[in-house]
Amino acid sequence: MASTLLLIIIYISFISLGLPDSLLGASWPMMHISLEFDRSNLGFISLTISLGTVISSLFYSRLSSRFKTEKITTVSVLMTAISLFLFAFAVNAYTVFPIALLLGLGAGSVDAGLNFYVALHYKARHMSWLHAFWGLGTTFGPSMLALFFASGRVWNDAYLMMAIIQSLIVLMLLLSFPLWRKNEDKSIKVMTNEPEKRDYSIKSALGMKGAPIALLAFFLYCAIESTLLNWGASFTVFSKGLTESEGAQIASFAYWGITIGRFLTGLINEKTGDRFMIALGLSITLIGGILLLFSPTFITIAVSIFLIGMGFAPIYPSMIHQTTRLFGAEGAARIMGLEMASAYIGSSLTPFLFGLITRLTGQGILPIMVIIFTFLEILVAMAKRRLYNSRA
Repeated sequence: MASTLLLIIIYISFISLGLPDSLLGASWPMMHISLEFDRSNLGFISLTISLGTVISSLFYSRLSSRFKTEKITTVSVLMTAISLFLFAFAVNAYTVFPIALLLGLGAGSVDAGLNFYVALHYKARHMSWLHAFWGLGTTFGPSMLALFFASGRVWNDAYLMMAIIQSLIVLMLLLSFPLWRKNEDKSIKVMTNEPEKRDYSIKSALGMKGAPIALLAFFLYCAIESTLLNWGASFTVFSKGLTESEGAQIASFAYWGITIGRFLTGLINEKTGDRFMIALGLSITLIGGILLLFSPTFITIAVSIFLIGMGFAPIYPSMIHQTTRLFGAEGAARIMGLEMASAYIGSSLTPFLFGLITRLTGQGILPIMVIIFTFLEILVAMAKRRLYNSRA
């Protein structure tokens, strides 16, 4: 019973990761005006958030050798709650960037720690469902923004609402401490004690067979996902001529596609395997990107974005679950933080560069970017399959 309740707590904790992730992109068409930003500067804020996340994910293994998982998770979620409160009252760029860094620092340790824990101790379906709960958090943001915008309210109200929800999750984590302690002998000590016995240097992790190509796979996937999720609403507003409310609705279709897709993935991926689910996801993403390139109306754009989200659904959780199979439990503990860091570098650098490029090209190139990067990820997946043979 304690193990089941703990898994539910972990699921809800992952909702807290998704809550702030979708807000920035969906609220940007209105936010950039009130904060007096150029609309192409979304990438700078996203880069700052991801910088904090990379830092905290790289340091997770050292933190876990000194502090228990529940304490790291609770403090990290508290940091995101505080940053969302501060975002709600931000007035200019000078306040936004330090808040964005705090938001990123809060996310990284939760992501690396809970991903490793579930990959090591649970079946593949639980990894998919874990990230589906992240999707639930992300779908709530754009949907709520669409309602707020339609009723004449501003983006600040949405951030304040999210901060309150995050605070409730912090309270839940605090109340769950006895449950974590009860389960400690079975699982938590794996995460808190093992880092003290192993070499967690970056050099050691990169020296493992296939590590660089595995990291490249995370980089490319998160580059596609983050750019689409961050710039999707702006693409529909500034390139397709939709309203801010319609843009927020479009953004929610991507998150709904991810969320629904991950719940469905959890039902079948133990029969099909991680490799098949990655290939299926990339194929669907490529089809969605091609359709988006030629979509002229709200309905066709919404269908294309939803399809891309469905394609995204199995890729990331399947790659994470692959980690213990490709590198073993010991190797996974060493490389998981690097995988998260590589993912966040991709998710920060690419939207940032995309924002710079759109100053010259306009934002209509978003579907082309999705197609190109998905094709590159397919090539990497094929190379990884040859390298690892049956293990992949």
